[in-house]
Amino acid sequence: MQNLFIYTLKFYSYLLKVEYSLTAWISFIFLKLKGTNYKKRLKDIKDINILRSKLDLNNQKRLAIFVAYHSSHKIPQSNINHLIILKESLFEIIYVHNGYLEEKVKNDLKKKGCYVICRENIGQDFGAWKDTISLLEEYKITGNLEWLLLCNDSNFCVGGNNAISFKEKFKKFLSIKNSEFDFICLNCNYEGKKHYQSYFLCLSKVIIRNKKFKNFWKTYIPMNNRYYAINNGEKKFSQLILHNFKPKIIFSSDQLCLRMKENFIPNFNYISHLLPQNLFFLEACFIFDKSKETQKIDLVITKLINSLRKYNPSHVFGLLNIIFLESPFLKKDIVRMGVFEINQIDKLLNSNQLKITKKLKNEIIKFLINEGNQYKYLKFRRAAVRKGIPVSKNLYEYLPISKELKNIYYSRNKQ
Repeated sequence: MQNLFIYTLKFYSYLLKVEYSLTAWISFIFLKLKGTNYKKRLKDIKDINILRSKLDLNNQKRLAIFVAYHSSHKIPQSNINHLIILKESLFEIIYVHNGYLEEKVKNDLKKKGCYVICRENIGQDFGAWKDTISLLEEYKITGNLEWLLLCNDSNFCVGGNNAISFKEKFKKFLSIKNSEFDFICLNCNYEGKKHYQSYFLCLSKVIIRNKKFKNFWKTYIPMNNRYYAINNGEKKFSQLILHNFKPKIIFSSDQLCLRMKENFIPNFNYISHLLPQNLFFLEACFIFDKSKETQKIDLVITKLINSLRKYNPSHVFGLLNIIFLESPFLKKDIVRMGVFEINQIDKLLNSNQLKITKKLKNEIIKFLINEGNQYKYLKFRRAAVRKGIPVSKNLYEYLPISKELKNIYYSRNKQ
């Protein structure tokens, strides 16, 4: 009976996904007939010479396009933390808000050194990047850049010690003058087709001046559809553009594996708080030959990482990266997607290692509570589909190694 309910829910979700796609296309066609273009969507452009002057004074020629979506009357502390990292990494910042901002907020952003643009909320982050890059191309600004960073506020930036550590690491990579890599990213996602996650992509001049890069943004259609932005934006950008260039992945699973082996605490209760909530069966990784201490650590970590590396890394490794790789970033959707529970996040934020402010802890927890979890969206399937929230909580059990560990776990507990 339960399986029938799940299958029915999945079929209904599929129909809603089709509806979502159709309404997005109809909406775009209607806007096109009204004459929409990047200039009309960028409602709030100030004198472009202000931006030119900023870049003229920037010896490193680094520019970040930070796309945000939040309340019109307040800048989230998380976004401020993110901007601090960018500023101290010597980037000029275009702060693109998908929607209206009060004048006071815009002035506060300008005081923080940002060139502020408010645009129509069309096409999500890729739509905002398209429009802003179109503006930069028209005024021939991109040709002078050494680095162009595409980033957004789909992550919390927790600040504190991790932000300091990340900033120093990032600045070091930016200062490397040889051709060791052409772009810097946080994660590479091996779930489905390999692609580099787009919420933090730092592109060198080799890519910025490439004809395929320019053509991608000219032809990209800014659709109000999450799946379109992922498939035709993030994934296609990786396949058509980034595939041809050399990456530097800051938070790779190999690096995480190595660091965990160096700093491993052989206690599943500790590790379990840093793993997705439904991965209880990973306790089977801790079944080992106690006479072989070195083998124990290596096998446990290798099994843990291998069981997760082909899922979305910003989700499954989110908390592990914060503890072991000193990442300052945490995806905002990890609770509503059913990956983690709020108490896991709360415990992490109170860790002495992070040293983050009470104000930010409260901001993050309040946001997660308001967003809700999977159960909240069982009654709101249309909203769930449009946010990409899955029907089932069993998100991380389809790989062979996951199934194997689950079988070991159950057979052990039957004995």
